[in-house]
Amino acid sequence: MKKIILLCLFGCLSVIAFAAFPVDTQALIADADKFKLDWWGFIIGILTLVLLPYSLLLLFIRKKNFRGSLAWGWLAGLVLIILIAVLSFSLDEFNFLY
Repeated sequence: MKKIILLCLFGCLSVIAFAAFPVDTQALIADADKFKLDWWGFIIGILTLVLLPYSLLLLFIRKKNFRGSLAWGWLAGLVLIILIAVLSFSLDEFNFLY
């Protein structure tokens, strides 16, 4: 029973100690850069998903927002592959084309 009480006490103290340092949220919001999608990086990311180990070299390009757009393109390519696979299996199962 003592161990449970001590655990709760130290757990509450850690939450209180973490919340004891206020952060000025307006300064964080004002300094944030807006992310703009680089369309070339996005399209290259979709097209190079199958060559992923080699396309990691594209991350060395220092163009602004290119790396983030490339990662979003890889994610979109992965979603497209999963969607095509699911649709092809479902169409084959229900025989809509026959």
